[in-house]
Amino acid sequence: MRSKLLSNVFTLMMMTAAVSSCEKMTLSESVESENGEKGNVVLRVTQFEQTPFDAQTRADVGSVCSRLCFHIYGEDGIRVNYVNQKQEDANFGTASFSLSEGRYILVIVGHSASSNPSFSANEKVSISGSNLGDTFWCCEEFEVGEDEIELNLRLKRIVSLLRFIPTDDKPANLNQVIFSYKGSKGSFNGLTGYGSTNTSQTVKLDVDPDDDQYEFYMIPSSDEDQLDIKMSTYYIESDGKIHSLTEKDISQVPVKRNCITICRGSLFDGTSSSQSVFITISVDTDWDENINVTF
Repeated sequence: MRSKLLSNVFTLMMMTAAVSSCEKMTLSESVESENGEKGNVVLRVTQFEQTPFDAQTRADVGSVCSRLCFHIYGEDGIRVNYVNQKQEDANFGTASFSLSEGRYILVIVGHSASSNPSFSANEKVSISGSNLGDTFWCCEEFEVGEDEIELNLRLKRIVSLLRFIPTDDKPANLNQVIFSYKGSKGSFNGLTGYGSTNTSQTVKLDVDPDDDQYEFYMIPSSDEDQLDIKMSTYYIESDGKIHSLTEKDISQVPVKRNCITICRGSLFDGTSSSQSVFITISVDTDWDENINVTF
């Protein structure tokens, strides 16, 4: 039943996209929604994937993300209501709606970006900003009848964290690292939670000379996703003058949702590397198994 409903929602959303392909609904736009304990449907975020606690309180939810976006869609794929929350809101983690009887699809996004994401007519969610942070999501089907209902929801981490650890000496005066790859950064399918684009991405990191690792988040498009990554290093003078230092091509880097990929090797030697990959058990209980890459 769930797969059939999701299929129907997808089909109807695509029909909507064909009619109004330029329409984009921004989550920060104003709608009349309740955000307390009123209404006949109460949605409560109670757990995040692989975190060592049940997020039952405002403080716990706020330690994982600073924004929550609740979207509700009818069987026809049309959004019927939503609530955007910030960490400072009194009921952060709980949203209440008054809905008529029927079946609905709920999409929740938990993140810490500076602004709310946008949701296109073809169900693509896009989180803007220069660099993506830790991001959580869930998609649930539910039915409203005569009685009030309360849903306790578990959000899944949909990002991969890539961590680069050099084993060689870094260039003098290094203060900026840029990673370039082709894939998805902050855009994903709202029904599946997987990355929805395959375009050129750039992640720019301002670093200190004594940093011993560099890392960024992205959203994999599948559990078998691999990236070809170019790592470029620079020295930026105080007046903005740019000095290119090194470039490194690292191919076939595996990424997976809720996993940390650790790339360890000579990052500043200017060569290209193809990876041998092995799996170890993570010592960080907030994540699944690490993916370790050596070259």
